[in-house]
Amino acid sequence: MFEISNQVLTVTLSPKGAELQSIYHRANQLEYLWDANPAFWSKKSPVLFPIVGGLKNNSYTFQGKSYQLSRHGFAREKDFAVTAQSTNSISFTLIADQETKKVYPFDFRFTLIYTLVNNTLTVEYLVENTGKEPLYFSVGAHPAFKVPLVNGTVFSDYSI
Repeated sequence: MFEISNQVLTVTLSPKGAELQSIYHRANQLEYLWDANPAFWSKKSPVLFPIVGGLKNNSYTFQGKSYQLSRHGFAREKDFAVTAQSTNSISFTLIADQETKKVYPFDFRFTLIYTLVNNTLTVEYLVENTGKEPLYFSVGAHPAFKVPLVNGTVFSDYSI
């Protein structure tokens, strides 16, 4: 696990899937992310790449060859490398390899940059085509927030 923090927030992230594990408000002692209860859903904030959603029969054809790609792609299950880190920022990178090319025949570099400024966490998604073919992809986030956050509130009290 990796951590970035400032005076307001502490954020914990896993290199597996470059996934957020915790967004903790220090002064209020509040955890904002879902607890990943496996009885309901064991993820907290998976990164969706190279597709968002699913394909019919988990299959697609590119240049006459059929490929199998599961719902939301493979990034959430891959180990990302930490390519930069400071007190309040961290970058994770995933690069195409033989395993990814079995299901997604493209050369790419996919980087996520998490940065804390005051009470705000920003996430940048950088997708670089490192090959010669056009790069077809979609990217998304699936954060699960913990609600209600405080006693005396209910789910319908919250909105994004």
